Amino acid sequence: MTLERVKLKDKKILNNLIQLYLHNLSQNFKIDFDSKKGLYIYEDISKYFINDNDIPLFIKDEDNILGFILLNLSEKENIVQELFILNNYKRLGYGKKAITEVFNTYKGNWCIKVVPCTPNSENFWINTVNEYTKGKYKLERTGKYNRAEIYFNN
Repeated sequence: MTLERVKLKDKKILNNLIQLYLHNLSQNFKIDFDSKKGLYIYEDISKYFINDNDIPLFIKDEDNILGFILLNLSEKENIVQELFILNNYKRLGYGKKAITEVFNTYKGNWCIKVVPCTPNSENFWINTVNEYTKGKYKLERTGKYNRAEIYFNN
């Protein structure tokens, strides 16, 4: 498994994967959908190809794309915006291995805002961060959905 920065020429592939991600999320809560275009609505991802601190990564196994990670890095805080593993590759350890590599590569104060209403995602993040930090993280619950927010420094 490797992480590969998404190149501008592969922006459309990333957009396609984001649609699959949003489709999966729509099982847990409403995601806006543009019926005229047949697409879920998501913010413009152009910033990931312009700003050095906004990093799009493919998770790959040889030439196969397994998923993606979107990061926002700053001196103040590093944020995992999105982490997505294709259904064919879920529960095989790729997400944990990929995010551990991200944490090992990019040091700083981390914030992970877990997608609300997704117990599997919440369990993944709490278990992964707990193991990575050896229990040295802070878990807060926020908002009407009691969203898990995880904070740590590496």
